[in-house]
Order: sequence, then C-alpha cells, then structure tokens
Amino acid sequence: MRQNIKNASVSKYERREQMLMEHLRQTNRVTTQEAVKLLDISEATARRFFSSLEMQGKVIRDYGGIRLAARKNHYYFDLLEKVDTEEKKRIGKYAASLIEKGDTVYLDCGTTLLYMAIALTERIKHEDLLPLNIITNSMANIQILSEAPSYKVILTGGVYNPNRRDFSGALTERYISDFHFTKTFFGCDGISLDMGFTSNEMEISRLNACVLACSDHAYVLSASSKFEKKSFISYAELHQIDELITGKKPNRTILGALKSKGLKIHVTEE
Repeated sequence: MRQNIKNASVSKYERREQMLMEHLRQTNRVTTQEAVKLLDISEATARRFFSSLEMQGKVIRDYGGIRLAARKNHYYFDLLEKVDTEEKKRIGKYAASLIEKGDTVYLDCGTTLLYMAIALTERIKHEDLLPLNIITNSMANIQILSEAPSYKVILTGGVYNPNRRDFSGALTERYISDFHFTKTFFGCDGISLDMGFTSNEMEISRLNACVLACSDHAYVLSASSKFEKKSFISYAELHQIDELITGKKPNRTILGALKSKGLKIHVTEE
C-alpha cells in the first residue's frame, strides 16, 4: 500500500512539473503566485518546486519566480520563436511599415525582431526605400535581410552567443558607438513600472543602452505577455523609449502609467 501511495505521489509531481514547464515555455517566466494558482499549491511548496527544477538545470530562479534555462543541446531562440507567434508577426509587420527612405536603422536580436526583419525584407522587395542602412547584432536577422541585398546591411560582430544567435560584448559596444541611428527597434523580456524595459542578459542590456545613446527615435517591440514582468536587468527607463508596439492593449493601470511617461503605444490587436 505504501508503495502505491509513493507511486501516486511521484505521478502527481510529474504532472505538476509538466504543467509548469509547458506554461513556462509559453510565457518565459512564472512568478511564485502564478505557480500557486496554476498548480493549486502553497507558496512554500512552490518555492521547493522551483528549487528542485533549478537543481535539475531546467530553470533559473530570479526575484519572485523562475525563468526557462537555456540548454546547451538546443537553441533558446528556437524555443521562443514558437511562443506568441501570430502576435509577434503582427507586431513585426507594423514595425516594418515605419521604415522610411534615408533611415539608418538598428534592429535588436530576438524573435519578435526576426518577424520584423521578415516583414521588412518583403516590403523592400516591392518598394523603393533606398537609401537605407540596417545594422543588427543578430545572425538570425542577417540571414533574412540578406535575401534583399539592394540596401546596406551591417552585422556588428563581437562575442557570439549561439543560444540567442546574437553578438554582444565590449567590442560590439565600441563598434556601435560610432553610428548615428534615425530609428532603433528593441525587444525586451519584461516591462514593469519600476524597472522599465528589461532583459534576461546583462550583455544585451549594456549593448541596448549604448545603442539608445546613439538614437534619434527608439521603439520597443513586445508581446503582451511581457507586461508587468521583471527580468534580470534594465536597459531603459520608460521615459527613455519613444514608442511601444504590442499585440494587445495592457490593462488600464499599465496603459495609463506608460502614457504618463510620454510613451506612444501602438496596439496591433486583430
């Protein structure tokens, strides 16, 4: 009888782990309170659950929750590319429509920016946007943008991260500092009222801050799932970004707070 109880307990744990990991793949981050509601467990149990998953190397704990850990044997980029796909496509298409003749544009790394690169490449095939300069730190973006070689595309170089398919580091920051961008387009891992726009990666946050200092007009492209979430480190306060492009309107409190900081918000909701 004891053996049967033990097996049932293990099965229950595995079901909870499966539920949590599936939710984490969709949202990239889960707070303690979200886990309590999702799994119908106490906060203490949720914290023990987080600790167990961290020891297994499946997640990384941060302040108030966990985020998905990048695995050495598969691309983190590939995983996130499948999350919020339709919303990201709408955001990317709208962002690509903002590019004008004569622009010098910086495109950040990330899956939402990849969809912008795809939409921009299609637009360039049918419209004359020359002269146009595009600079990016993303290998994924370059692979798409190279399909329309009639304009200047520059890859920053630097230290390559295969999980993110991007370049960053001191060499990248030094290289970027010589440019002047008319428009910059960033992604983010979280948006919060106190931390602003945040990233899970210190190197990317430092690079984005450098790019921002060289920019006339800055946009952030973000799926609605990033609202009210804090990632590891901030790269810009809310008032430092000019426009936010998202797929769904945030709640009234968040919307009002963003507008009070001078942010112009574009919603691509169907």
